Amino acid sequence: MELMTLNPWWEHKSAINLDKHVRALENFKYVHHPTILKEDFKKCSLYTIRGPRQIGKTTFLKLFIREKLKTIPKENIFYWSCDNLVSKDDLIKLLKEYSDFCSIKGAEPEYILLDEITEIQDWQKAVKFVIDNDITKDACYILTGSNAMDLKKGAERLPGRRGRHGKDLFLLPLTFREYVELVDPGWYEGHYNDSIEELKFSSEKLRIFFEKFLITGGIPLVINEYEMNREIPNFIFDLYYSWIIGDILKEGKNEQTLKELMRSILVCYSTPVSWDSLAKRSSIKSHVTIASYIEVLSNIFVVLDCYFYNIHEKKVNFNKNKKIYLYDPFILRVFSERLNIYVDREKMIEGIVGAKIKQEDVLGDIYFTNIKKETDFVTISGSGIDVKYQNNISKEDFTNRRYFNDFKVLSKDIFDRDTLPVHVYLFIERI
Repeated sequence: MELMTLNPWWEHKSAINLDKHVRALENFKYVHHPTILKEDFKKCSLYTIRGPRQIGKTTFLKLFIREKLKTIPKENIFYWSCDNLVSKDDLIKLLKEYSDFCSIKGAEPEYILLDEITEIQDWQKAVKFVIDNDITKDACYILTGSNAMDLKKGAERLPGRRGRHGKDLFLLPLTFREYVELVDPGWYEGHYNDSIEELKFSSEKLRIFFEKFLITGGIPLVINEYEMNREIPNFIFDLYYSWIIGDILKEGKNEQTLKELMRSILVCYSTPVSWDSLAKRSSIKSHVTIASYIEVLSNIFVVLDCYFYNIHEKKVNFNKNKKIYLYDPFILRVFSERLNIYVDREKMIEGIVGAKIKQEDVLGDIYFTNIKKETDFVTISGSGIDVKYQNNISKEDFTNRRYFNDFKVLSKDIFDRDTLPVHVYLFIERI
């Protein structure tokens, strides 16, 4: 393999600035610098970065390379896109070639960046072999993948080889708070520490931000297209639809079946459903097939499921009906327009709140409950959150309050002791 092809900075450090991912940022009005850029990636450690395709994982790696080239020898950084490798043996051969290259050049493997490693079956066996045989010495490995479960399971099969500092990281669509920081960093800087009381005076500004966030979601490419042109071209919708279909096909699934399932999910959006009920709404019929598709969609960060929490027994019932949300409002729009199904605005916003809670709990499970009436979300800290995107909040909306340590109703614009506008709730870090 011609290693120089994907590592042109070995010839001259400035070549990183000609990389297509780095150059693409020059056309962006807003450049997102993910917090993981601040991570202290240490030697003798293995890190994984999980996240959907087209969210910026490759761009992150190229920015990381550009930063490291300021302080370390250029040959000490190795990057490879695993899309063009067929087997674990190809990966072993590749890393041996890089090790040999370092020996010839008097270089030291410091950072080995393997992009979309989940494209290689049994990739963890190759990494295990290379580490066990000290082929790349004390290098820091940074592995990215779009299949969250495969990357997680693969990393778990490397006991004792991830080093003292190795960890799993995520690169996901921006939260609303991160969106505000991206599109108006000056305003964000002046308000990111504001209390809820202080945010009362900024509520209208946040609402304007939120209206745009509902259109673009938290995907940097989409945000930039909309902010620069005030529209999102069709090719962007096609790009993200094709990503999802491509990943589904790789798992041996069928596009038509996916479309039928997504149609059922959108029709029942935010309503508790069983796999059987989703099957009956389509020609799929088998609840086993439905479950397998939901698992794939969850693993590639398209959907998130919300499980029933028995408030009296203080435990989750995974067998009861679940609520299914899409992870990002733009991806919801992709399927809504493709399938010509409109999702109610309040239900869409409920899903955004669910995604915030899931990210706050480091992508743990999220829950809902039904006592005298349904409570949209139950957090692991024992709080209850109900989304009522309207301007009329009644006493009935607080029926379940006594069952929780803390209970909040998220309104359209109302501020009260236990009521917040949803755009304010989404902006604050945690309650």
